[in-house]
Amino acid sequence: MEAQLATLLDRAIAARDVPAGDEDPTRTRILDAALEEAAQVGLDRLTVEQVVRRAGLGRMTVYRRFARRDDLVEALVVREGRRFLAAVAAGLDGEAEPADRLAGGFVAAMRFARDHPMLEHLAHSDPGSVTATVAANDSLLLEMGSEFIARTILGEHPAAPTRAARRVADLLARLFLTYIALPPRDPDPHDDEALRAFARDVLAPFAESALQI
Repeated sequence: MEAQLATLLDRAIAARDVPAGDEDPTRTRILDAALEEAAQVGLDRLTVEQVVRRAGLGRMTVYRRFARRDDLVEALVVREGRRFLAAVAAGLDGEAEPADRLAGGFVAAMRFARDHPMLEHLAHSDPGSVTATVAANDSLLLEMGSEFIARTILGEHPAAPTRAARRVADLLARLFLTYIALPPRDPDPHDDEALRAFARDVLAPFAESALQI
């Protein structure tokens, strides 16, 4: 899993929306249909048959690429998780101070979540399924997020982040996940400036203090 994590993370940091190996237009069509269906019915109620109908493809065409429903769901979750990290990476200023990178990353994460059809549906109808989906995928997405924060936002060396950095990154990844699954009232999740101020005034001082311990 470590090799898979490193590969996915490096692709996300490079902000490549469609990485090598995912160029198959039929696979993309299937995953796009799965995303549309999940946005309507939720991930837990997603079925391969529904995706077959929405994609307008033959049943065997879909099953040749995804033999089981779990394979389809995992592929969708990993793809959207990679897109999430790519969107956050695109919102970062690599030359900025860590506090500004953290604020930029938080704003980009919240913006992606509120504009994402599946996440938006889950946040309103079944917020618990967001964390359940992360847990169901061997915490791969959480580990990707934590590693991403340590390397890209906190600026730690990719091969050897400090223990403090790993702990701070893990906590921030879990906090980001909570804010996505259960959008707060304060700060307003639809107000980028309020989100940025919250990240600078609350998250950044915490992270800086923890990293100095």
